[in-house]
Amino acid sequence: MGIKRIKLVEKRDYPEVRKLYKFFEVSNDGEVCLAVGGDGTFLKAAREFEGPILPVRGGEEDSLGFHADFTVRDMDEIILNLTDSLYTIREYPKLQVAFKNNIYEAVNDVALLRATPKTIHCRIYYYENGERELLYPKDLKGDGVIFSGQIGSTAYNYFAHGPIIYGLDAIVVTPILASYDVSVVSKKVFYTEVTKNIATLESDGVELGKLSTGDSFIVEESDKKVKIITLRKKESFSQKFSRLHRF
Repeated sequence: MGIKRIKLVEKRDYPEVRKLYKFFEVSNDGEVCLAVGGDGTFLKAAREFEGPILPVRGGEEDSLGFHADFTVRDMDEIILNLTDSLYTIREYPKLQVAFKNNIYEAVNDVALLRATPKTIHCRIYYYENGERELLYPKDLKGDGVIFSGQIGSTAYNYFAHGPIIYGLDAIVVTPILASYDVSVVSKKVFYTEVTKNIATLESDGVELGKLSTGDSFIVEESDKKVKIITLRKKESFSQKFSRLHRF
């Protein structure tokens, strides 16, 4: 049996999307969610919906990274795939950040950013056999650092010249205009402590709070997942990379 009921999250009113109403019941408790628009629309859908999400690019040809193979112009093909069950579902771990006795979830990334014109100084550690080990030999000094998973690697991390993670559940640590310009990809748990000046901690672009000298947070993979619907293959890896690389 194909999909009968969908949830719809749109950046704006796309005329092509109206076709969906002829084939599906549209409600908040849909079997799947269509996120039509850009990266912000996808994040909104991920916050509102725990089930499988199908990212669909609207007019934003270069958005949504590797997870949106189809655009609103492909609506007929999308409908066919969903009604005939021609799709698979892939699960991606969210990120979890522990900060000031609270736990937060992130779909794309967790970012430490300078809150003033002054450069942030911080130390980044990873846990090895229960002990903390320095990731970089000395303090990281710069505009900040980004922690992202596979989904988020094509977002802020990519614009900061971090690597794209493809087909691997891991965390990429990418410094922003910093004393070390080397990204690290790992499945470790990371502990970060601010050693000088004031920084802002963000989860998917939402501020969690300010950090000053001695404040810290922990980033790791979460047990919670983001479920992404993949329809019949439309783009190859090289086509996706070319689309993204037009920036």
